[in-house]
Amino acid sequence: MEKRNAYLEKLEENLKEFNTKLDEIKAIAAEAQDDLKAEYRSQVQELETKRDNYAIKFGQLKEASGQAWDDLKVGTERTWSELKYTIEVALTHFK
Repeated sequence: MEKRNAYLEKLEENLKEFNTKLDEIKAIAAEAQDDLKAEYRSQVQELETKRDNYAIKFGQLKEASGQAWDDLKVGTERTWSELKYTIEVALTHFK
């Protein structure tokens, strides 16, 4: 059980890290030139949607047990990998 809790804490830290980076992107977008603001706003919305999907999977994982835990763990890890890649690409693009 301790291993599971440590894993869930790690996933929660991942989400906090993502939110910190998303806040950084929002700050950059707010300072963008008018012609870029619409594009940036669209990208921020996409990132927020992906984050929300990850949060849903994370919530489901916290409630799961047995085989459902194993299945959801794989899906949550895949979602996190995609989310992490997306935020890193966005940060590179915004800077």
